[in-house]
Amino acid sequence: MDIKTFPKEPSKCYCTNMRRATRAITRYYDKLLEPSGLKVTQYSLLNHLKRLGPLTMNELSEAIRLERTTLVRNLKPLENMGLVSIIDEKSSKARQVQLTDKGLEQLDRAISYWNHAQQDLKELFTEEEFTIFTGALRKLESIMP
Repeated sequence: MDIKTFPKEPSKCYCTNMRRATRAITRYYDKLLEPSGLKVTQYSLLNHLKRLGPLTMNELSEAIRLERTTLVRNLKPLENMGLVSIIDEKSSKARQVQLTDKGLEQLDRAISYWNHAQQDLKELFTEEEFTIFTGALRKLESIMP
């Protein structure tokens, strides 16, 4: 699937434009990841767990900069599919999240689809535009305390 660009009139609202862009990118990644059985949000969570190892819900929430309630909601389907396990620690109130072997296998199946989406998105831009784009994303994310 190739990304096609169509000129569209942007909104006067910056937030609306960003939301439209993120929805389009999310749909694109989801479409390419479809054969793996994962959505991009699920891929991202599994990949963070692989990279960071077992974490408490609060640690994972902080590491990926996602509200805890959203994280819990996004983890539930992954737990139901057997891709992550959520363990209640007896010594504390913290629940620990970890990637299962099945989750690691699913993630490994998805990586080539994710790489394809990454490459397609990068090819939309010149090298200079891509550098500006990623810098702008960092700035935009920094507006949240």
